[in-house]
Amino acid sequence: MIASKRALTLEDIAEVARLSAESAEAEAVYRLVERISVDTIGWRLFTILRYVEAEGVVERIHSSDPKTYPVGGRKLLSQFTTNHGAMQQGEIFLAATKADVRQTYADHESLFALGITALLNVPIRHAGRRLGTMNLCGEEGMYGAAEVVRGRVLAGLLAPWLLQGMPLPTDTSLKLL
Repeated sequence: MIASKRALTLEDIAEVARLSAESAEAEAVYRLVERISVDTIGWRLFTILRYVEAEGVVERIHSSDPKTYPVGGRKLLSQFTTNHGAMQQGEIFLAATKADVRQTYADHESLFALGITALLNVPIRHAGRRLGTMNLCGEEGMYGAAEVVRGRVLAGLLAPWLLQGMPLPTDTSLKLL
């Protein structure tokens, strides 16, 4: 049975903005977004990945289940042609059914063991550049249009944190004032 969800509120967004403005600790912001998203989107597993373009990998920087999916875990981007291909274009990827999860994720048996039969991968982007993804792993029937919108809002609030420590694009057309 899927628990009812509450709407994402302006107060939720303001709380993330306040913490982002006051804290130098990315993990505190990740935990806050994790807590808000469990009530507004729903999940059994919540992770945040960042792109490491130079190495062609994604790296887990936050996990609600660090024992099973530890921070620092890396996967080659080439393993994720369907979901990360869509997100490279800024599209949200939804594996809505157990069959979709089986077809898309090599580690699907590990996901099934956790009761995960649907995944919502939301790109974290800034200025047309992919920075990472916010991944909500739940059950079939858990994610629809409302959850997609809520996910996009929350993922957008994470962009400044993923930008920290990333190399800036080398656009020679930009001039310093």
